[in-house]
Amino acid sequence: MEILDSGERRVFDNGFQRDMSEGKGRFDLLPWNAIWELSKHCEAGAKKYGERNIDRGCPQNSLIDSAIRHLVKYQLGWEDEPHLRAALWNVAWALEQETTHPEMLNLPFQIAKKKEQEEADDKADREKAIIEAISLTF
Repeated sequence: MEILDSGERRVFDNGFQRDMSEGKGRFDLLPWNAIWELSKHCEAGAKKYGERNIDRGCPQNSLIDSAIRHLVKYQLGWEDEPHLRAALWNVAWALEQETTHPEMLNLPFQIAKKKEQEEADDKADREKAIIEAISLTF
């Protein structure tokens, strides 16, 4: 397997070279204590609901509603559960589902965006069919 190469290099003070990292994310800047807390919430959820329950998909509005509710409780000083951690979990999975479960994206703007895309796809299909029909007549 070949090593991918952007063709651009960054050179360190000691002369060491690497491929450019721009656009690849900066994992060295992640908030590891927050991620550790997030992992605790995942562990508690796995015990309560079963391993990988969230991987089935959850309606986006439910995740956002829960995240907001936990943030409000955190701001109000509620200490009955780790509300900031729970809010992070809900936001993280809402973000994850944008890629893994697009069928769960059910907020009004998401529904409108899907409808616009479907209409654009239908129009493109109709135009393609017309062009094919015209080309068959010549």
